[in-house]
Amino acid sequence: MPEKYLGENLIFIISLPRSGSTLLQRVLAGHQEVCTSSEPWIMLHPAYGRGAKNIYTDYGADWAQLGVDQFLENYTDGADIYDDGIRAFAQTIYANALQKGGGSWFLDKTPRYVIIVDDLVELFPAAKFIFLIRNPLSVLASVVNTQISHDLTTLERFGRELTRGPGGILGGINSLGDKAIILHYEKFVEQPEESLQMVCERIGLEYDSAMLDYSKSSELQGFMQDRTGINQHDRPNNTRIHGWRQMLGDAQQLEFAQGYLTTLGRETIEQLGYSYDELVEAVRQSAQRARRKHCLPWRVAILTPEQKKGRDQNQVFRYRSIRDYGPVLGRIIALSNYVRGFYRALRFSFGRTEPVGDTARKARDSAKGSD
Repeated sequence: MPEKYLGENLIFIISLPRSGSTLLQRVLAGHQEVCTSSEPWIMLHPAYGRGAKNIYTDYGADWAQLGVDQFLENYTDGADIYDDGIRAFAQTIYANALQKGGGSWFLDKTPRYVIIVDDLVELFPAAKFIFLIRNPLSVLASVVNTQISHDLTTLERFGRELTRGPGGILGGINSLGDKAIILHYEKFVEQPEESLQMVCERIGLEYDSAMLDYSKSSELQGFMQDRTGINQHDRPNNTRIHGWRQMLGDAQQLEFAQGYLTTLGRETIEQLGYSYDELVEAVRQSAQRARRKHCLPWRVAILTPEQKKGRDQNQVFRYRSIRDYGPVLGRIIALSNYVRGFYRALRFSFGRTEPVGDTARKARDSAKGSD
């Protein structure tokens, strides 16, 4: 049997979306030993392969997980063999990319990895992990103003990363200890040479100041990449460090900021390296000056479509109606929709039956009970 692959030639950038990961990636891509692509997303499916709880499929993920678990338990050396299979898969894919692109290291920058950090650390303990951390309100402001500005009700697309991501980052740093490479976005853009020297030293790369001029490195191929600001400059700059304060002038974004700070809490924000009191005070002062108007609640905005219940759906409809038709007509339309929905629910309740139970989960529990 060949020696187990542990990610000896891999570099992962772990960050929330809109944290400057594309900037760091482009800079590191300027090194002749580093090969990368836009956003591979390659490890998400394998890492979630046995996590039916968070997967939606046509074939029934619960049953698939039960089948895999039973197969591994009864006909293999156990669950570890599945992880070895993932490692072999990764080795094949990444090695081929390195062979085609050249270099000794493959840099995988996929922001969604922030929700599978524990899996990556366990699968690839020999890989280099760079944790790129940015002010949470800067992250939120950038997501709102560049990714969902056309429809703020689509914030739920980033809900898991925004709410679970900080904990994933802190958990990964805690698991890796001194092996974690920690870089704050604000320091990176204010002291780019010092920051890049540190990163290169921790990875084992020879530092080259020419890397900071990323306009000389090849543009990354693929649709899955950030094109919102990377091409406005040739090297790291600090013009966006305090941009998050502008979002506090908008009542809707202020609602999101207040909700996000409450969701993360003091301990998480301060462990990330930022002053909770400073952020809360900035939001509080802006709230005193803000004009009151109907806003989509943060709690509702981050719910997935499957999680939104009747009242949540009404909140979304009301927000969109007021946005599209104005405060008067919008409220009338929303009220009319609410009355119709209430009437339909009332009629439906008289003929409702109990939902079918989760038979896959029952089968799993039954199998365990018979042991």
